[in-house]
Amino acid sequence: MRTYLGKVLDKNLIDEKGFPATVREDGFDVDDAILGVALRDEQKYYPDDYAAYEELAAAALEATAPVVEEDKPKYIPSPTFAQKMLRADEVIQDRYDELKNYALRFKKLKSRISKKFDSINQGRLHFVKLSVAGKTLKLYLNMDINATDPKFHCKDMADKKTYVTVPVLLRIKSGRAVRYAKMLIDQCAELHGLKENPKYEEVDAIATVEQFLYGGDEGDAE
Repeated sequence: MRTYLGKVLDKNLIDEKGFPATVREDGFDVDDAILGVALRDEQKYYPDDYAAYEELAAAALEATAPVVEEDKPKYIPSPTFAQKMLRADEVIQDRYDELKNYALRFKKLKSRISKKFDSINQGRLHFVKLSVAGKTLKLYLNMDINATDPKFHCKDMADKKTYVTVPVLLRIKSGRAVRYAKMLIDQCAELHGLKENPKYEEVDAIATVEQFLYGGDEGDAE
């Protein structure tokens, strides 16, 4: 007599002893239908064992599942002022050179290139900053927005911590804007009592940027 579990009762033992003292295994192929019947019975009559079986099956499936690495966004640092300036077109580089020298012509001013700006200061006095974004050169000045001519279309950046000492922004996209920038630089210099240096010698602004980027220089220029 065969059960669905594949066990065969020993008929000789039944005849001899009157009861099946033992059984012997008789292997056979178990297809999905037979396995399904066994699992349904086990789930019905032995729920705890079935739950344990489910946990083991899930753990085995997880252990054999292929590991899929999630695509993590790679951090790409923003280009620095020096990098952006060297990538800028010749027009922007010429305007930068012109305005940097125009601002530096006052006494005791020094230029310092940093990650985001070329800052021109006199000691602790922040005079102006220059930066570049795309095709626009930006000039920040240490003055009040209310002191600027409305036709310059300056922007007040006083609410930004980075620009608290140079809150007036002029975007330079044309030759006219370059002239406005020079007028504002003169106005800012007069406001802070800066005197023009008659012995000032112009610097090559782009060469200074290259030296800062590739030569390890601190970026100072007088």
